[in-house]
Amino acid sequence: MSFAGLFALAVDAVSVHAVGQEQGLWVKRRRAGMGAVIAIGNVFLYQSRSRIRMFSSCARWQERELASFKLLHPGRFAEPRGKGAVALEALPGEGLDQLATRGEFTPEVAEAAARELRRAHALVYPGTAEPWSHGDAHLKNFLYEAAGARAWLIDFETRHEAHLAPEARHADDLLVFLLDLAGRVPRAEELSRAFLRAYARENVLRALLARLRPPRGLERALWRSRSGHLPQARLLGWLEHLREDVIRLTQSPEPPVDAG
Repeated sequence: MSFAGLFALAVDAVSVHAVGQEQGLWVKRRRAGMGAVIAIGNVFLYQSRSRIRMFSSCARWQERELASFKLLHPGRFAEPRGKGAVALEALPGEGLDQLATRGEFTPEVAEAAARELRRAHALVYPGTAEPWSHGDAHLKNFLYEAAGARAWLIDFETRHEAHLAPEARHADDLLVFLLDLAGRVPRAEELSRAFLRAYARENVLRALLARLRPPRGLERALWRSRSGHLPQARLLGWLEHLREDVIRLTQSPEPPVDAG
């Protein structure tokens, strides 16, 4: 494996925050000594054209985590715990990554995740005029509640680069989800199609189409990491599959796609 690939594995393996449960709350705390780790990780994220950054400032991470949680889940409890932690009301459901591991990731789950991401993308980040985006929308950062057939977004530890247009940020969230899906679920084509049809925002799908080309340089290591280290041939095949589906959705004479 190349040095870049090993570095990507190392970035994946680092857990910046520890999470525990206390009386119906998630308590999420920044681990000691993570400032230097985050700084090195951000160098890799920049060089690999990830379009995201982690928060080296603990105070800024707390602000982002709490503001996003309250925005997406109004009425749910959320507060800071000292200078290095947040307490959040525990949400129902289990991680999409767990469903994928058990072979229980169905088209209905994919559609619920898409609806939640579309809803969240229509919100505006507090104190700004900018539409909200996640920055790291992989399967583990979604919960699925079977009783209500709905998904919940969690873990707001990164931000998109400020210069990106909203459509580019939202398309990046879709791309991260779809790369992770390909690495975790056999024969993911039906699931990705259900996800894209349910998301159904044409401007974002067109921005996604522009991203579905072979990665270059360090970007290859990042995308392989995000896709569960798919072999290059399978990754390129997955991108081509996604391109065909997005083109079909945005050019269909009877598209289920919202132009907004």
